[in-house]
Amino acid sequence: MVIKKYKIGMRTIKTAIAVSIGLFIAEVFNLQSPLFVGIGAIHAMQATVSESFETGKNRILGTVMGGIVAVIFALYLPRNQIFMGLGIILVIHILNLVGWKKAISLSAIVFIAVSLNHDFEIIPYALSRILDTFVGIAIGVLVNYFVAAPSSNKMFEKYAERMIHGAKDYAYKLVVGRHKVDLKDFKSELTKIEKIFELIQSETKINLVKKKGLPESEITLKIIYDVYSDLSALQMMQHIAIISPDNLDLLERLYSFTPIWEKKAIIAENDIIFNYHLQRLLKNLIYLLDHEN
Repeated sequence: MVIKKYKIGMRTIKTAIAVSIGLFIAEVFNLQSPLFVGIGAIHAMQATVSESFETGKNRILGTVMGGIVAVIFALYLPRNQIFMGLGIILVIHILNLVGWKKAISLSAIVFIAVSLNHDFEIIPYALSRILDTFVGIAIGVLVNYFVAAPSSNKMFEKYAERMIHGAKDYAYKLVVGRHKVDLKDFKSELTKIEKIFELIQSETKINLVKKKGLPESEITLKIIYDVYSDLSALQMMQHIAIISPDNLDLLERLYSFTPIWEKKAIIAENDIIFNYHLQRLLKNLIYLLDHEN
């Protein structure tokens, strides 16, 4: 546990690699501002490749916006602290309107750098800052793609496996132990796995993952939705039901034990509803466990 706490993550290592490559390229091609190359590389390094692509695109556009606003202010307005503050407000407001919120910090940095320049012609200087930042972003995206690219499919499988076994425990407590369970954690995990599935969809669109992984993940997610729905229904019923013979057989198969309940006919409407949700839950859990990698 202690070793894991102090372990250097791959994203950290890749960020360092991207910055180092960026600074090397800046030196080789004599770029005016290696600082902006490094900043661009750091901003482009995200948890997944698709996030890097999306973030890189937005931040390049945000950088251009920051440079344009800075040039306009420098050419037509006095260069003082008041107008710089107004310029920052304008840059942030524009990026919020177009939905490029993650590009705000980088765009603001470019705006300030261009606005504070007094040694070079404003337009060439702004173009240089944009180019330097673009180089850094491009390097960050490429390093994230080619160096141990994070797999959304593996992330999805990891979360799905944890949720499946968690649901199995919840079902046991509800049906066998007849206890109440708190499904808040399961709901929270469901939100997280939804976001990972969205990443898989976006990476499939730009051909970063195999398309065959998308339908498999989609099926798994749909079943997990059903599992959560059935767990919630059983929890809300709070009903000690007569379990059907078919469901007793499914319980025996899922948990590898012989139920001690006597097999009786279902006589009450609540028993029928309870067993409907229980049967669907057990069948889905058995399916998911049988198809684990």
